[in-house]
Amino acid sequence: MRLPTGSLLLIASFGLCGCAVSLSSQQPPPKWATGFWFWQGSSADAAWSGKPLDVLFVHVGTIRKETEPYFARKTTDANERWYVYGAFPDHLPAAQEYWLVFRFQRQGVPDLSVAPMIAREVSQLRGAAVKRHLNVAGVQLDIDSPTGALTQYASFLREVRKDLPHGFEISITALLDWFRNGTAVAEVIAEVDEFVPQFYDLANPTSDYGPAIAARIDAARWGPVFNRFRKRFRLGISAFGRARMVPREPLPGARYVGVVSFGDLIPIDIATNPAFQLQIARNAANEVVLSYVATRKTHIGYSNFDSGDTIQFILSTPGAIRAAMERARQMKGYLAGVVFFRWPSTNERLAMQPDEVLMAAGLSARDQQVKPHVHLEEGGCAAVKCADIYLENTDPFSPKPLHYRIRSSTELEYFLPEKNMPVKMTGPSQLELSLPPYCGRGRLRLGRAVTVDHAEFTVEEE
Repeated sequence: MRLPTGSLLLIASFGLCGCAVSLSSQQPPPKWATGFWFWQGSSADAAWSGKPLDVLFVHVGTIRKETEPYFARKTTDANERWYVYGAFPDHLPAAQEYWLVFRFQRQGVPDLSVAPMIAREVSQLRGAAVKRHLNVAGVQLDIDSPTGALTQYASFLREVRKDLPHGFEISITALLDWFRNGTAVAEVIAEVDEFVPQFYDLANPTSDYGPAIAARIDAARWGPVFNRFRKRFRLGISAFGRARMVPREPLPGARYVGVVSFGDLIPIDIATNPAFQLQIARNAANEVVLSYVATRKTHIGYSNFDSGDTIQFILSTPGAIRAAMERARQMKGYLAGVVFFRWPSTNERLAMQPDEVLMAAGLSARDQQVKPHVHLEEGGCAAVKCADIYLENTDPFSPKPLHYRIRSSTELEYFLPEKNMPVKMTGPSQLELSLPPYCGRGRLRLGRAVTVDHAEFTVEEE
C-alpha cells in the first residue's frame, strides 16, 4: 500500500492514460460510505461508539511467494511456490458491508496461477461470513504493482474475475503513480468494479523524503483524473502516526541522511527527558510534526543519540481528517466515499481512535463531551489490594501542559509510577500528573497503586 521511493518525482503531469482501452461505465454511486481498513493487529475493542460502520475492509489473507530449500527442489524451475492464506479475525466491528482484503507483501504482480487460489479462499471465507451473518460485497486486492507492469496486472485481474462467484465484486488499492501520463492504468481499472487511490505514504517511510504520512488531497487536480474512468472509486486516507529517528549526520557510506523507524515510542517517552528540546510544526496535510532534538549526547534503551539527532513523531489530527474530507467531497462524480487506514489496536497510541476519526470527519457526535477518567485493572496482589491506574480521554493535541489531580477513596500504602510518567503522590490519597504538550494520547498507564482496602479513583483537570 505504498509507493516506491522517488515515485513522487514521476508524478508531474497527469491525465487519462491508455485512453484507447474501452471502459465499462457505471452510474455515479447513490450514496457516500465511510469505512476503515481493519488490518492485522487491529482490535474490535478500540474506542468506538458501536454504531455499525458503513463499510469495513478486512485484511483476511496474504499472497506469498516462497523459495523452497535447495534439497527440496525437484528441478531448477520448481524452486518457487505461491501460497494464498485467508481467515477472518475472531472479532470484528459491526458494519453494513464487508470486503475481503488480500495483500501481496512484495512489489510486483503475482503469477496467474494465484488467481484460482484466491477464488478458493474467497469461497471458504464467504461460507464463514454467512455463518457469522456478515454481508460480504467482494474482494479487494492490495497489490503494489510497478507502474510499468500494469498491463500484466490487468491480465492477472482478468484471471481472478474468471474464478470468482458470479456477482462478486473486485476492488483494488491504487498507487498515485499509476495515474501519470503514458501508463496502462485504464487497462487495470477496466477489470475491476472500484479502485481506491491511496493518499498516504507516497515515499518510503525509512527515507529522508520528509516529515509526512498523509498527502494533501487536491480535488481540482485529481477529481478529473479519477472521474474520467466512469468507475466507482473511494479515497484512502491515513489516520495513524509514526515515530522515527533522523540523525544529524549521514550514516557512513550513505548518500542521504538515514532514518530509523521506532514502533514503540510515544511522545511522553521523550518529552520528559531534559536532553531533548521540542520543535512543533505542521505539514501540508495538517499533520502535526513533533521534533525532539537532542541538545547533548544521551541514550534511550539501546539507542544512542548525538547532539542534533532528532526523534520525530508524525501524527494525524482532527484538522487533517477534516481537511481531507472536505477536499475529497469536492471530487463528486463517481466518488463513493473514503476509507481510513487503519482501525487501531487496543493500546495503540500513535493512531487516532475510530470515534476521534468519525467526529473529525463530521460523521459522528457524542451526546456529551467525554471527560478524562480513570480506568483500573486489578493487579492480582495476594496480601493487599493493588491496581494498575490508567488515565483515558485526555486531549492528545493540547499545545499547553495539562495538569490533573487524581484522588483515591482510601489512603494509598504506596504508589509505583510508570517509567517516564510525570506523576507523583502529593498526599496520602492523592496523585498529581503534569503532561507536557501533545502527550495525552490514548490510555496512559500512570502506575500501580497499593491499598489495604479496595479503592475508587476520581480525576480533576486543573
